[in-house]
Amino acid sequence: MYLFDDIIKELRDLISQKVKKGLVRQLKYTQDLTWPEADSRNIILQSDVGMELGHPQDEAVSFIQWTQTDSLVRNDVISLIGPDLAESAKNRIPFGKIVFVGVEGFDENNCYDRHSEMELTRFNLALNGYMIRAASQYMKEWSRVSIEALKKGFSLSMLGSKQISALKKLDYVTSVEVLFITASSNEVKKFREYGDRAMQRINALRKMTQEMDLNCSSCDYQEVCNEVDDLRSMRSSLHNKIKN
Repeated sequence: MYLFDDIIKELRDLISQKVKKGLVRQLKYTQDLTWPEADSRNIILQSDVGMELGHPQDEAVSFIQWTQTDSLVRNDVISLIGPDLAESAKNRIPFGKIVFVGVEGFDENNCYDRHSEMELTRFNLALNGYMIRAASQYMKEWSRVSIEALKKGFSLSMLGSKQISALKKLDYVTSVEVLFITASSNEVKKFREYGDRAMQRINALRKMTQEMDLNCSSCDYQEVCNEVDDLRSMRSSLHNKIKN
């Protein structure tokens, strides 16, 4: 399936423009990260916070999109637009995290469940001194990094490496790329429209495959399905299954 390919291509063009302006840099990917893992008591209280990412009062966006087109994902690449954690003079910054995932074997029967499984990996990033405070269905992720972790050198390179490793444990994932945006709320907002479009497609997918609601005349996602080939094809296939 190629549900997000057009969105990914547009994002690639946007990132390329920013590369030409010198606004994007590559961070190191570490396959076998040695940072200590967190235990079940990894709670960061306000008094221990060194940095907050994506606070509700700041702009934030976080979403995963997948593709079976290998060329659209730069494997093991972590990119950053803006300052890394140790470079910021503030202890609260806007936060964008966009994850590109190369996959195989996706079809109408498994794509939604697999998407949900990939989404859950962000809750399992067990890094000492890092805690996800909240993550909502509206593509926002609010997390905390402790003062102690910052002093010891915790960085977005580590967070990206852990995210890549977590996704690669899934047998249908072939490649992963992560983009972080911390430059400003306006910069994060530029990427949010792409996440909104991706989320509409996921919601349409959920309605068809999980709720089995194919009443197009009353569906909020009718326009989305009409525009996206994979969704139209899936809708037609499900209609045929019901008839038979």
